[in-house]
Amino acid sequence: MRHLILAALCLGLLGSCGGLEPRRRMPQEFRRLEADFDQTWEAAIRTLTERGYDIRTIDRPAGIIETGWLTINPDYTATVFVTEREDRYSTCGKPGLGQAFRAKEARLVLALRPIRRGETGLRMEAFFRTQRYSDAPLWGNRPLGDAECSSRGRLEEELKVEVQLRALSDQLERLRRGTP
Repeated sequence: MRHLILAALCLGLLGSCGGLEPRRRMPQEFRRLEADFDQTWEAAIRTLTERGYDIRTIDRPAGIIETGWLTINPDYTATVFVTEREDRYSTCGKPGLGQAFRAKEARLVLALRPIRRGETGLRMEAFFRTQRYSDAPLWGNRPLGDAECSSRGRLEEELKVEVQLRALSDQLERLRRGTP
């Protein structure tokens, strides 16, 4: 009987070690891009669509672009003991005992605002999630819902640079053709 109680206490203690929620990052400041608002707006939309994001909300007067969820890491898996195929974009913490995480998805919210002629402010926030499953042998492999993950800031930085380069290349192309 003592061994059974001791085993139950150990399993409870081990289960409390997993399942810690990752920290949320604070929204970033606007980053100044060297391009007009129109060029930056078009470059942002093209960048997102070429990367496979489904744009759900486009509010040009407010300067807001929102995407739907996109699977960015289908091979990611994690249990309380082992994490496989982690990526550089987000961290999901550890699932609880008897649970597993599988695959990662991301969605983006971009805010653009004109600063002055030739300059646009861009703020981007990425949200990440993974699917939580039951991983206990007795309960089967059933879905338990989504778990939020924290951004490491790398996806946002990559996309900001890509939007800036695309906007500048569009500006150079227009200059080359002689159009304003």
